[in-house]
Amino acid sequence: MTPIRSREIVDSEDRLKRKRWSEGWIFVLAMWLLSRLVIIVAMQLIAPLIQAPPTDYDYTPLGFTHNFVPKAGWELFTHWDGAWYRQIATTGYDYANDGQKYPVAFFPLFPLITRGVMSLGLPFDVAGPLVNNLALLGALFFLYRWAEERFGVKEARWSTAVLAWCPFSVFGTVAYTEGLFLLVTTAALRAFDNQQHGRAAFWGALATATRATGAALVPAFLFVAWREKRHKIAYAAGLASVGGLLLFSAYCGLRFGDPIAFIHVQEAWGDQPTWGYIASHALSGNKDSLIKLIMFLGGGYLLWHLRNKLPLVALAYGVFSLAIIAYSGALQSVSRYVYAIASLSLALGLVLANHPRWGYAIIGFFALLLGRYAIRFAWWDWFF
Repeated sequence: MTPIRSREIVDSEDRLKRKRWSEGWIFVLAMWLLSRLVIIVAMQLIAPLIQAPPTDYDYTPLGFTHNFVPKAGWELFTHWDGAWYRQIATTGYDYANDGQKYPVAFFPLFPLITRGVMSLGLPFDVAGPLVNNLALLGALFFLYRWAEERFGVKEARWSTAVLAWCPFSVFGTVAYTEGLFLLVTTAALRAFDNQQHGRAAFWGALATATRATGAALVPAFLFVAWREKRHKIAYAAGLASVGGLLLFSAYCGLRFGDPIAFIHVQEAWGDQPTWGYIASHALSGNKDSLIKLIMFLGGGYLLWHLRNKLPLVALAYGVFSLAIIAYSGALQSVSRYVYAIASLSLALGLVLANHPRWGYAIIGFFALLLGRYAIRFAWWDWFF
């Protein structure tokens, strides 16, 4: 009778796993679809109806544009950095050390994947947002599974909801790298936490080929490998994670004779605000500066408050990411960079799981801001 009973137990466990898997996917898909629907409605239906003075902007590779008023269409998803990614995906990189702006400031993985999708016959205005949206869906799924494995279904759902509904998740829908960066970093963190070092190295290398801040994975992996006394392969995974950045540096060296052209070109983007400037503007009532401070300082507090509960690799990655943001000098887009730290969505999800009433109120507030930010993005209005 024992073997029969064992088979019944195994079958029951398999059915339970399949049920939890399907329920997880349904929840993740629902969060993704509903939050993306808010963005689409805001950008495509509401923004063109708003009566406001036309916008003048001077940011794209094409130069200054006068009297812009949004009209429904895919073009609304490709403002700001999307214009640079379009240039990379269509014509490639160029650079000269002459103090001007060049696309080499932007890392290659996102435009490379987008170029591959464009080879199917899709224009950039469709391919870029499509890649980013699907990548965000993948990031939500990886975060859900990681939180479920570590804590439980309740924590997984709240963490996923935070990542999907955070107002800056608008950058997971437009032609930016947030969705892709969250996908590869979350996958790398989960793999390393599960001691799947080969996968961690693979995803980590993709992360450093997506954004420079992906380099925070390297010290995080090395620290955890030392702290947990892991095998040498864990150290190798940490070092291998810098591979994407090294390959891009090698490309810049061979193509332009400057291995760190992507750093030198940053000077062309002008003066960045200081922490003092951001703090003073926040105290004077500037909402965007206040949000920058809240997200950065609040993120740091969450990591400290949950330092004994978060997976060590999530804690280390969060700390190193905030340190890179703080000392990089690139503070114009602090809010967007902080949003892309997966550890913080996991941390806030753990808090809200224990305080669901606050959680519903916060997610509702997030949804309102998400729609507002989508409208501002469509109007070329800087808020990040």
